[in-house]
Amino acid sequence: MQIEVVFRNLTPSDPLKNYALKRFQKIDRMVGDEEAKLLVTLSMESNRPKVDLLLTGQDVNFAASERNDDMYAAIDLCNDRIGQQLRKASERRSQINRDTMVNALGEADE
Repeated sequence: MQIEVVFRNLTPSDPLKNYALKRFQKIDRMVGDEEAKLLVTLSMESNRPKVDLLLTGQDVNFAASERNDDMYAAIDLCNDRIGQQLRKASERRSQINRDTMVNALGEADE
């Protein structure tokens, strides 16, 4: 997965970029798609840090946005939110697969 960090209305800093890259490695493992792209936008709006995430790939399209007084906390909150979205989508897919299997087995018994 490609992870791109963009700074808007904010001076770029290596520690902040490295922190974001480190935190979103878990998302990379959850997605598992080499062609997926995660765009992380770190910005200051109204003197308040904001983090926007856009995850796009072959089977995934997710977005998350968080504001907080601390940029590092906003990154953590955004990471948690996108992780929840990925887990929920995974559970939906597995539930659909289970339902399909049950229906197929039920029809085979008849």
